[in-house]
Amino acid sequence: MHQNTVLFVDDEANILKALQRLLRQEDMNVLCASGAREAFDLLENHPAQVIVTDQRMPEMTGVELLATVRERWPDIVRMMLTGYTEMGVAVEAINRGEIYRLITKPWNEDELRATLRQAFDHQALKSEIRRLNQVTREQNFRLQDMNRNLEEKVRDRTRQVAQKHEELRRAYVQTVGALAEAVDAKDPYTRGHSERVGVYSSKLAHEMGFAKEFIERVYIAGLLHDVGKIGIRDAVITKPAALDAEEYDEIKKHPAIGAKILEPVDFLRDVVPCVRHHHEWFDGSSRGYPDRLSANRIPLPSRIILVCDTVEAMSSDRPYRKALPLEVVYAELTKFSGSQFDPTCVEPFLRLLDREGEDFIRKDQKFDIYEFIES
Repeated sequence: MHQNTVLFVDDEANILKALQRLLRQEDMNVLCASGAREAFDLLENHPAQVIVTDQRMPEMTGVELLATVRERWPDIVRMMLTGYTEMGVAVEAINRGEIYRLITKPWNEDELRATLRQAFDHQALKSEIRRLNQVTREQNFRLQDMNRNLEEKVRDRTRQVAQKHEELRRAYVQTVGALAEAVDAKDPYTRGHSERVGVYSSKLAHEMGFAKEFIERVYIAGLLHDVGKIGIRDAVITKPAALDAEEYDEIKKHPAIGAKILEPVDFLRDVVPCVRHHHEWFDGSSRGYPDRLSANRIPLPSRIILVCDTVEAMSSDRPYRKALPLEVVYAELTKFSGSQFDPTCVEPFLRLLDREGEDFIRKDQKFDIYEFIES
């Protein structure tokens, strides 16, 4: 059987024979039916690409036949070959049968052959479009499956990375905390001082409305603000009385020492300036050290830490004095706001003290930076 098959339907046998003779040299298979029922039987058993029918036939008109073919075999190219060329027949054939061509009897042989070739090409093109559409749909389904699998893998990988990142961050905080405890352990009176300064500083940064990343940076800087005291003589650190001028000059070196200790550590690099400048005075006076910076030239975390470091020192016992009452802390902050302290840090800190009172300066409080940030 040839690849291309055309079915002619006509109740006149001589017409069908003439068409067979016309097309016997063509590369196509020619089927003939004398009526609708025979045509449908042939189409059930012999797939055809093109059907050409007469209009006036006893069983069913050509328009009705083509309309049925359109419903049952929509991919077949439909044409009408008839001697009745009234406008009404043509319109009905187009509307009901969606015909490809309307050919009149008697036909022009060359034109009929050319029309059939075009019809086969048309059907082949439609078939290829359907095939490509099907391939595209299948590829789209496969791509969707791949995308779903990829998205799931990405989600899994993201969860794994986030978990590892969280583990690293916690290890980082624990390492920093151990370093701070090593510093505080040199003096029993300052044990827990660095942790509390980190806690106070983080609470103040939160009160000031800063985001997670900044709050964490302030917490770590507060935790490490005194790390440079590792390089200060124990006799100076633990002296149970006020320091003399020489000892005070030595203790003033600890911010710069701390910065040098932290500089080589990549993940601590952003807290280095915060540690170096946590004893600068806001007004830039000579009482600030090590660089006598002023106002906004002092890193904001350093300005926050200075307030919290001072409050923690005033509210803790020292060898030469007892912890100062909260009203003295209030008075000192207010007195030195604008000189030692940044007023934009003092005001929210006083709000915290008003709201929390003695609870704010409890010595036993511990702080989980991640829980705090999420709350």
